[in-house]
Amino acid sequence: MDIKGIILDLDGTVYRGAEEIEGAADFVNSLPDLGIKYIFVTNRSNRYSSVVCEHLAEYGIHCTEENVLNTAEATTQFLGSGCSAYVIGEEPLIKTLEAGGITMNDENPDYVIVSFDRFFTYEKIKTATWLISRGAKFIATNPDPRLHIEGGIVPGTGAVVAAVEMASGQKPVYVGKPEKLIFEMALECMGVSAEESLSLGDNLQTDILAGINAGMKTALILTGASTRADIERLGIKPTIVVESFAELNNFI
Repeated sequence: MDIKGIILDLDGTVYRGAEEIEGAADFVNSLPDLGIKYIFVTNRSNRYSSVVCEHLAEYGIHCTEENVLNTAEATTQFLGSGCSAYVIGEEPLIKTLEAGGITMNDENPDYVIVSFDRFFTYEKIKTATWLISRGAKFIATNPDPRLHIEGGIVPGTGAVVAAVEMASGQKPVYVGKPEKLIFEMALECMGVSAEESLSLGDNLQTDILAGINAGMKTALILTGASTRADIERLGIKPTIVVESFAELNNFI
């Protein structure tokens, strides 16, 4: 595969819970010697890029903030400075938006932004619904319905978005995976084209579908969410399917 850039998922691809997935660090650290650029793209909006880098450093993975793009940063870039927003989300999202010149406004904002929020309340749904009905544009960071954590499953961003969507009767514009927008931003950051890039991830419905939507080659690694059986069931077909990073090396 003639690859100049790789977009990598994180949870389920590079690590699982608190453990590195075997071979991830060696693979990522070998990419610069092969002349391949890389960037980690995550749908999470509640972790700063610096925190992601610190986490990856624990596995010996070389990472700078330029190697990470999360949905907080992507949403900020998408909206641009000089606008205002009412935000359902956690501190890293709000601080990132403010640093990008977006003003918080709960009375007459340009946008209502909905993301992961462990402090979600009826009052927040009520405010968001009211503002959308008055003309604020509805933006969501991602549609992930649930998160897999140690001990079970918890509601994800998509569950929060669904509440606002149901109440407002409006569908949001999504920034994160599986939409291509965040991948187009990542490709621009790397300075490579979609045709010469690869999306690597463990989830067909996010990582692989986003890569397909962006016109990229895709690699499903069977270390996390999706299985071979899911490919036929979902009708989402990656360019290649690999069991491990050792097998992926044969293609790169």
